[in-house]
Amino acid sequence: MKKSIPLILLSANGLLLSLGWILALYAYPRLPEEIPFWINFFNQQILLMKKSIFFFLYPVGQTFFCLFFWLLSRKDVSGGWLGIGGEYSVSEKKSLFMNLRKEFIYLVLIFFNLIFIHLQRSLIFLAHNVEEGLDKFYFFLLFVIILALIPYYRLRKKLLLRKKLGQLDKNKFFPSP
Repeated sequence: MKKSIPLILLSANGLLLSLGWILALYAYPRLPEEIPFWINFFNQQILLMKKSIFFFLYPVGQTFFCLFFWLLSRKDVSGGWLGIGGEYSVSEKKSLFMNLRKEFIYLVLIFFNLIFIHLQRSLIFLAHNVEEGLDKFYFFLLFVIILALIPYYRLRKKLLLRKKLGQLDKNKFFPSP
């Protein structure tokens, strides 16, 4: 069951990436001839440009971000970052934390995908004069959630380590027949 969580999170990221591309492909032909070049983060003047292929920079960036995070999750980790003593093998260390590491990476990627989709949606609404720009509260809330995941997963790693070390030590003293 635990090994399926990273797969579910990876699937959710695939769905969000697909939604980002569908949003861009659906909205592009319906955009006015002049569209905003950038979102007005700090109430600066909106820069307009002719509708062009540069509109697809958001889904392309989102795709590269997903590929980078996927490659990062596949990267082989040595036992150094795990904080386990030398009496346990590298394979024990890897199997202990690899799923937790993938889960963390894919969960963070979900929030980055939401940021990309929010930027793209805001740009589309701004082009149609539906909204004045970015919903700053939602945008910064996504970053706060990403930052909150870091200590959460550090705590989970320590708890998992403590639980696993207790099981390994118990097996040393009470070997199974």
